Parts: sequence; C-alpha cells; structure tokens
Amino acid sequence: MPALPSRSLRPVVLWLLTGCVMIACMVAIGGITRLTGSGLSITEWKPIMGALPPMNEAEWQEAFTKYKAIPEYRLVNFDMDLAGFKRIFFWEYLHRNWGRLMGLVFLLPFVWFWRQGLLQGWLKRRGWAILAGGGLVGALGWFMVASGLEKNADVSHYRLAIHLCAAFSVFALVLWTVFDIRQGRRAFRGDGTPQGRWARWLLVLLAVQIVYGAFTAGLDAGRIYNTWPLMNGEFMPENVRAFGDLVTDLTHHKDGVQFVHRNLAWLVAIGFMAFAYRYRSEPALKEAGLWLFGAVLVQFTLGVLTVLTQVQLVLGVLHQFGALLLLSALLNVLHRTGRVIAT
Repeated sequence: MPALPSRSLRPVVLWLLTGCVMIACMVAIGGITRLTGSGLSITEWKPIMGALPPMNEAEWQEAFTKYKAIPEYRLVNFDMDLAGFKRIFFWEYLHRNWGRLMGLVFLLPFVWFWRQGLLQGWLKRRGWAILAGGGLVGALGWFMVASGLEKNADVSHYRLAIHLCAAFSVFALVLWTVFDIRQGRRAFRGDGTPQGRWARWLLVLLAVQIVYGAFTAGLDAGRIYNTWPLMNGEFMPENVRAFGDLVTDLTHHKDGVQFVHRNLAWLVAIGFMAFAYRYRSEPALKEAGLWLFGAVLVQFTLGVLTVLTQVQLVLGVLHQFGALLLLSALLNVLHRTGRVIAT
C-alpha cells in the first residue's frame, strides 16, 4: 500500500506532539510528587475505581489509615495529620490521573485515525508499540510504588530508574515517529558517518546520566555536598568510598551516586558541545547542533543550581524537564544521521 502524503498526516503529527507534551508534563508532575514526598500516599492500585478520590470524611480516614500502615508514615511522617495527608495525596492522585488521561489521549485518537485509514503499515505498528509502551510505564509505576509499602520508607531507586527510563523511552518513540512522518523514515541505526557514530555514543552517555539522575532523586543524594565544582572542597570526598565495594559505593550510596552524576555531567556537556562545534558547518546538522548546544548548556546550568540550592522544588523539576529537552535535541540529531528507510 503506498504511503500517505505527509500533508494528510498532519492531524496524526499534532496528536503525537500532544502526546509528547503530556509525557513531559507527566515527568514534571512525577518530579513534584517525588520532591514533595507524595509518591506513597496512595497505597493501592485500582486502575478504574482509583480515578475517584475519597468523597467524604469516612473515605479520607480510611485512606489515611492505610497510609499509616506503611513504613514511610511510621518512620518519617508519624506526626502527620489528615490535612497534611491530603496535601501529599493531591500530587500522587494528580500523577496517576494524568496517566489515565494520557491513556485516553493516546488510545481514542489512535482508534479514530485507524478507522479513517490514516494509520497504515509501519505507522499502525508504531502506534500499537506506543500504546503498549504507555501501558508498561503505568505498570512499572506501580512496581516502583510497591517497593516502598512493606519494608522500606522509600521506593527502590533502581525501580524509580526503570520507571523513568521507560517513560523517556516512550517519549523518544513518539517523537521519533513525528520525525519519521515529517522528515522521512530513518532507522535508529547510524548511516555509517562519523557524526552518526558519535551521536549514538552520546546517547549511551546520556542514558547512563539519566539513570544516575534517577538514582540521585531516589536516594535524595542531591541534598548533600551542595557546593560546586568540588564536593565540599574535595574532588572525591573520602565518604564516597565508605563501603569499600565499588558497586555498592557507586550505585547504592548517596555520596557515590552524586559523585558519578555530577562528574558525568561534565562529560555530557563537553561531548555534546564538541559535537555541535565540530559539525556546525554541516547543512543537515547546523541547526540541530545549535539546539543540542543550547539544551546541554541549559541542563548543565540547571543541574548546578539544583545542587547549590539543595534541590529547590522548582529547580529540581526544571532539571528533570531539561533532561527531556536534551533528549529531544539529541533525537533530532540521531534521526538526521540515521540510515534512510526506503518507502
């Protein structure tokens, strides 16, 4: 079946871009939920009935009683009253219902576009993959929450990283689809040029940094060593190697995790800026390189300010949002250096 002209797919592009914006908002709401300590306020997973909040005083008391049974209340928020519980409940409730709204925004237009014949071949398969990915992100969200309901006062930072990376992956798939429609289909595999290979190594570096950003958030590691560029006057404080085990020190220890995250930031910034400068004269990459340069500069600055302010709420959320902006700029470069797929 011949490919539809891109003009006829304009409504599909608008739908997908709306999805990208909603995912970005979801990431921001998730950041607020994390930074306000709200993520464990809802202790049950009810995909349908959970859309309704407590409707009366008795239902609020019941929800609060369930929250009192988990370690976070007993160990951290033991002095919280019902009014305080309602405040943290709001953000987790918004986070989950924004996810439900996203499900409808992706599913209903998908069905309509499919019936109208706008989703055919690879685009229909891509749509199914996006829907499946979105459902997986929701399931991983509960997988993350469940880790903080029985033995720990916090969710597992490993599960947090999995949940966040899954959300970023779906965002990347949606945005890549937009690029495919507007610029012609390209494979993720590079086109064999040096810039194509370099861009894909930058993605590996950014992926590791995003994982460590999630580790930093999950362990509240950003609230220590609030100086820059050194960590309280030292490049590597002695406490970074407190456990004496490299894996534990660098993945499960606040000091080590922040050490890796802040020093990877230098590599990300240098690598991205060098790429933008090296290929500033390439017609296909000149504008994309400028966006890449600007995005990494903004993200690096936000990261420094977030550390210096002990993760002030607005800066923390902007820093998380900046990671999506940086990923978007890199995806634009990756798509332009991908192997062309004949249609």
